[in-house]
Amino acid sequence: MKAVYSDRHRLHSPGTVVERGVARPSRDVPERLDALLRAVRRAGLAVVDAVDHGMTPLAAVHTDRYLDFLAASQGAGHGSLAPAVFESRPDAYRPDWSPIAKAGFHLRDQLTPVGAGTWQAAYWAAQVALTAAALIQEGERRAYALCRPSGHHAGRDFGGGATYLNNAAIAARALASSFGRTSLIDVDVHHGNGTQDIFWEDPHTFFASLHRSPAGYYPHLTGFADEAGGRSAPGRTLNHPLAEGTGDAAYLTAFGTCLDAALAHRPAVLIVSLGFDALASDPAQGLQLTAGAFGTMGDVLGRLNLPVLLIQEGGYDLANLEQAATRFLSAFRQHGAAGDGGAC
Repeated sequence: MKAVYSDRHRLHSPGTVVERGVARPSRDVPERLDALLRAVRRAGLAVVDAVDHGMTPLAAVHTDRYLDFLAASQGAGHGSLAPAVFESRPDAYRPDWSPIAKAGFHLRDQLTPVGAGTWQAAYWAAQVALTAAALIQEGERRAYALCRPSGHHAGRDFGGGATYLNNAAIAARALASSFGRTSLIDVDVHHGNGTQDIFWEDPHTFFASLHRSPAGYYPHLTGFADEAGGRSAPGRTLNHPLAEGTGDAAYLTAFGTCLDAALAHRPAVLIVSLGFDALASDPAQGLQLTAGAFGTMGDVLGRLNLPVLLIQEGGYDLANLEQAATRFLSAFRQHGAAGDGGAC
């Protein structure tokens, strides 16, 4: 089993962000991936470099104007660009807006600044996901994309929650071209609102998100249980919000429910948005999982008889992230090794 990585993630340095009106250091620091790389090596995965698949797969998910905004903002001379105002009307967009105005249209919060290296880091995070997807297309049964920045809060025309490009959705669209039906399951502590936005009207893609309830928790506006898909895709979205403080037993039961629903879609491949921020010790302070719960999830996913692509999302507890990831990956890999043709 291979893990895909690019050192270009270090180009993204968010610095100070604002949450609930309070300034704080961003939790999305490069040391996150250092911890995950240690876990990858402890679990015995081979690490391969990302390959550039170009802009076309990104444009299959995100609007041209959003991609242009991200690419242009790094050279706008504003240092770190974050919204000063917000515009919520889709028809209000003007191509002659200033960068700060476009930031208020495309970025949903002040957790998601665009700095000098953000576009390059986000672009290569998407290429990490696409390279891992290509491994699946070439016959691998398991692959892990070490993406930073994360992606699941990025929608078709917006970024947010410290995410810019939706790595999981980009990989899923690429895989759909050869596999057909796909399912995504998101186990990050936060609702995958961007992924939901992208696939809301897609009847060929099933999306399930398991997360802390958005009542008083990011992303606040989406992730409620009655959100089940658009007119073209009724029942193709499943949200399973959990109460604050939910622990291992209740979480794993809910995880089983979401996974069963994802598999009932009869996908040819499963994409997992893998967050470790549901740990009890994570500064996201959402749920109360132990590292053992991640080991159990890895074991369950590793036993599946279909290709599984892991896409890294959140996880910010630098003291315990490596342990949780090692437990997950070791359990996941032990079942997939025999079916990977000796590629581990």
